[in-house]
Amino acid sequence: MLPNYRRCISCRRVAHKSAFWRVVRVFPSQQVQLDQGMGRSAYLCPQASCLQIAQKKNRLGRSLKAVIPEEVYHILWQRLSTDPASANPTADRADRTMESRTVEDSSTPAGSTASTVAQQATSESIS
Repeated sequence: MLPNYRRCISCRRVAHKSAFWRVVRVFPSQQVQLDQGMGRSAYLCPQASCLQIAQKKNRLGRSLKAVIPEEVYHILWQRLSTDPASANPTADRADRTMESRTVEDSSTPAGSTASTVAQQATSESIS
């Protein structure tokens, strides 16, 4: 099964969803909260630059189509100050996974299946 990739609303970087903070506008109550809940979601890199841009340009508000309470930004800034390196290894791992997948996809000839490519690689290594 393929991993779930998401895009940061500030820097537009694509990575595995575990590398991001998730902000949710919960469906029936229209309340904005962090991490859990069903409804419209926006993803944000756990970096000061992304958080600053999101707050300054109201990217969370536009993405969620809701007014973002100031306490949500306050909680995100607290998370960033308490553990700034928490997302970097995960984000780097997700980037490497994405890069390796892109390299694999670009090396696959158009119209061939993975088993055909594996058979070709096996036959080349034998001869």
